Amino acid sequence: MVFDLLKENIEKRVQLSEEAWNRLVSLLTVQHIKKREVWHKAGEVTEVMGFVLKGCLRTYFTDEKGHEHIVQFAFEDWWTSDLMSFVTQEPSNYSIEALEDTTVAVMHKNDYEQLLIDFPIFERFFRLLVQAAYVAGQSRMIAVMSKNAEQRYIDLVKKYPALEMRVAQHHIASYLGITPEALSRIKRTIIEKSKTQGA
Repeated sequence: MVFDLLKENIEKRVQLSEEAWNRLVSLLTVQHIKKREVWHKAGEVTEVMGFVLKGCLRTYFTDEKGHEHIVQFAFEDWWTSDLMSFVTQEPSNYSIEALEDTTVAVMHKNDYEQLLIDFPIFERFFRLLVQAAYVAGQSRMIAVMSKNAEQRYIDLVKKYPALEMRVAQHHIASYLGITPEALSRIKRTIIEKSKTQGA
C-alpha cells in the first residue's frame, strides 16, 4: 500500500484508530517531484507539509553572496516543511529541492489544523515529532560549535551510511558548512589514518 511507510512512522509514536487513519489518508495527496525540481521556493508562504515516501529532498537557504547553505536532507520516512512558515504563515526563508526523483505525501495546512481538532491523537503525534526535531536541531548546533569538520563528517556518515551514494559531495560540504575542497581533504586524511592504523 502506498502509505504503509507513513503508517509505520506514525505508529512508532502513537496508536491510531482505523477512523483516525482513514481520515488522514483522505486528506493526503501524492506529489511526484523530479530530480532538481524545486518543491518549495524561498519567499513563499509554506502551505503544506510532506512525508517522503521515496527519494530525497534538501532544504536550503541562499545568503547575500548567492551561496547556498543546506540545513536538512529528507530521505524516505522523513517529514519535511519549513515549520516556521507553516505555523506563522509568514514567507519562508528556505527552498526545498529534490536531489532524486521523489514521491511525497502532502497535507495542506487547513486540513492539518482540522485534523488536530477532530482527532487529538494527531496533536500528540505532531508534538512528539516537533520535540524530536528540536532535540536534533540543538544537537546539531552543539556539534557545529564543539566539533571540527572532520568529526562532524564522521558523525554524519555513521548516522546516514548511504548518504554519499545518494547525495553529491558539494551538497554534503554545504551541509557541513565547508567547501568541497575541504571535504576532499578531510576524506583523504581519514583514508591516510586508516592506512596507518591498518599497517
